[in-house]
Amino acid sequence: MASSPSQLSLKQLRDFHNMDRIIYSRLLTFDFDPLPCMKIVAFWNTLEKFGFRNLVYGLQQLCDSRLLSVAKESIFCLQCLCSPSQEIFPWLHLDFSHLNRLLPQHLLLGFLVKNRAILKRMIQGFVEDVCQVAFLDILQQNQAPPPTPTDDKRGVSKGKTESSDLEDKTLFMTFSRGHPVSDHEIHGFIVRKFGSCVEAIHMDKNPKCLFACVALRSQSDMSKILGGEKLVRLFINGKQVRVRRFVPKQRTKH
Repeated sequence: MASSPSQLSLKQLRDFHNMDRIIYSRLLTFDFDPLPCMKIVAFWNTLEKFGFRNLVYGLQQLCDSRLLSVAKESIFCLQCLCSPSQEIFPWLHLDFSHLNRLLPQHLLLGFLVKNRAILKRMIQGFVEDVCQVAFLDILQQNQAPPPTPTDDKRGVSKGKTESSDLEDKTLFMTFSRGHPVSDHEIHGFIVRKFGSCVEAIHMDKNPKCLFACVALRSQSDMSKILGGEKLVRLFINGKQVRVRRFVPKQRTKH
């Protein structure tokens, strides 16, 4: 009978999940954020427990391009697990062609919808019991903190013009209550979607973390993200984020 993760030493846990650790390390090279990578690995292990045998072993044999394709399909599956049924109804017969090549039986979204409660619980359990323990050393080796601005870049003790320029390059992001987004998730999303344009990220100090200010490198980066709109909605790792131009409090009084 296999031991539970809590009964294993750290070395035993890492050795037992060595294949998962290798896969996780490869996923990080695709510039995915660390937490979604953990959820992807957890999703694959959960599928194995549902009878989709030898999936992780098969994934390890794939070249990078094919592994990336399977990972993207798996991200879509994870997003669907957190989406209302009416939003994913049109996709119920979608064929996950790359993932299904590795499975002994066909995987459809209908299976995910039918079993969403237990799947989400098992995925989260694997993330907490295995990934956040056995993958921690890999995460520490690969994760660099977002750049922190100097006082000059923040505009400390600078004139009105510089302060205004900084405001024109700063986004204000608000999160849905109960669905906070980390600075690393924000940084990774923006870099992947809009390029390396983040100067600094300042998170809400409240434990519930309801907003963030994101300083960009140029006004053109602001225009690229907002696309001429006053308010846009982005989805970062399945969580909705509302984004607008930062407006100082004293300016909102007029």
